[in-house]
Amino acid sequence: MILGVDFGRKRTGTAYMDMEIKIPFPCELIEESNARKVKRALMNIIEEKKIDTVVFGLPLSDDGKESEWCFEIRRFAEFLLKSVKVNVVFVDEYGTSKEADIILRGKKIKNKKKNNDLVAATLILENYLNYLHEIK
Repeated sequence: MILGVDFGRKRTGTAYMDMEIKIPFPCELIEESNARKVKRALMNIIEEKKIDTVVFGLPLSDDGKESEWCFEIRRFAEFLLKSVKVNVVFVDEYGTSKEADIILRGKKIKNKKKNNDLVAATLILENYLNYLHEIK
């Protein structure tokens, strides 16, 4: 099982996917800014869903360069790896939040911002699938 993570300052969206069926599903929204609490929540998901790979989205710029926030995401991934044995992968998440906005536009959903993070995590897993397809 694979976990997609849209790591944020206030909220972290997650999605999971079984590589046999290759369909990502929204998982859990972690409404927390404290890194230790986010780590604990991710550890619980990893254990519950039997995750072996965690895919973090990196918000690369238009020209593919990493921002300061990308450094923070990589640092958090290292922090997570001190407590769990999983593979960690980073994929470009450029545009996933805007795409999530488009997907949710017109839907009668409470708290679209919160749902946006879950949809973005699902799109991060789709980007990962596309990446795997490209390298074959």
